[in-house]
Amino acid sequence: MEINKVHNVDGIDGLRTLEDNSVDLVITSPPYADMKKYTDGSTGIPVKQYVSWFLPFIEQISRVLKPSGSFILNINDKVSNKFRDPYVYELIYKITSNTSLKLYERLFWNKGKGLSHPKRFGDKIEYIFWFTKSDNFTFNIDEMRVPYSESSLKRFKKPIKKRFNRTEGDESIGYKDWGPNPKGALPSTLINIGSESKRISDNHIAVYPEALTDYFIKGSTNKGDLVLDPFMGSGTTGVSAKKLGRKWLGFDNIEEYTIFANKRIEKTKVNDKMS
Repeated sequence: MEINKVHNVDGIDGLRTLEDNSVDLVITSPPYADMKKYTDGSTGIPVKQYVSWFLPFIEQISRVLKPSGSFILNINDKVSNKFRDPYVYELIYKITSNTSLKLYERLFWNKGKGLSHPKRFGDKIEYIFWFTKSDNFTFNIDEMRVPYSESSLKRFKKPIKKRFNRTEGDESIGYKDWGPNPKGALPSTLINIGSESKRISDNHIAVYPEALTDYFIKGSTNKGDLVLDPFMGSGTTGVSAKKLGRKWLGFDNIEEYTIFANKRIEKTKVNDKMS
């Protein structure tokens, strides 16, 4: 399978062509369950069929992923008959129990906006699950640091004690200076990155922001690594990978999206400062 290209093929068929242990990062956002209509007239997978539909993809992802690799899954649940359907939790359980993938972390993407409902909480988050095949996976935590809050910066102005327990009247307590890490604060499980304010492709209904794919590609791969998205859509994963000096590979079963994604990625320039 030619790399640095988005192929017009169903994701499961594309995955089956790849060699074992050949991909450094799989990052994707699969179709929503039973929610949206796509340009080919199809709708999202029915909720009750979603887990059985997606598990064959997971088995292939587990197979092609390197032992040092990661699988980043952005997914969301839905309300059905007034209650949230737990299919996402069923899916995560089956991924960890039926494959070699281990759940390293569950994260929450705060998109900053969402649809309002008069009788429900405002829903502005989506899930991001980070899976690995081993405990020896690529993790560039410094690349995922975030700006310090104002309150944290104020705390840095006060000296920190060398130890926390002391006897009343102990004059041997020492203090040391401390300060913020120049690269920022350690990342949180709440990721505050705004969603796209408009469609990048007129006909693509779900486009996640480059800032989100940048964030995980920098944090879980190194320059020259191969990044795969089996639901490439408008090409955001490929754009980020190319920009950051990584190789990329994508699949999409809608030809219109494939053409658009390849053109969009082709126009993207490598950002030496980011890579």
